[in-house]
Amino acid sequence: MLTLRLRPRQQVPEKGETRFRSTFDVLDGEGNPVPAFFMMADAIQSDIQNPAGSGKTALDEIRRIEDGETDKIESDGNAWVTYVTRDKVWFEGLYSQGEGGAVSFAQYKLAVQTYVRFLSDPERKPLEVQFPAD
Repeated sequence: MLTLRLRPRQQVPEKGETRFRSTFDVLDGEGNPVPAFFMMADAIQSDIQNPAGSGKTALDEIRRIEDGETDKIESDGNAWVTYVTRDKVWFEGLYSQGEGGAVSFAQYKLAVQTYVRFLSDPERKPLEVQFPAD
């Protein structure tokens, strides 16, 4: 079994302000990041900034696929286009980050739900959840 781990990472921009960004990893049984999930993690972190706006939109898109309202969604974000189908989800970088990184719909759904929950916590407490291998 894999683990999805979210934790805050502090950033200090040039102007001296303090901001927080998450560290989003899918880890193997030994605690090593799994490269197959790097694109998914980058796309979710880049394109979901808050739970009420872009987080709600991503969750609504997942619901629309689950409910059979549509077979495919092309979701444009700040840095990625995410292609969502009932079977798989893949990513295309808008700025030459690459394309591919296919994951299962269940993996993507759990990752988005967990990330939105993480963003909803004002303290940004670390989260770890079991993550399906496929």
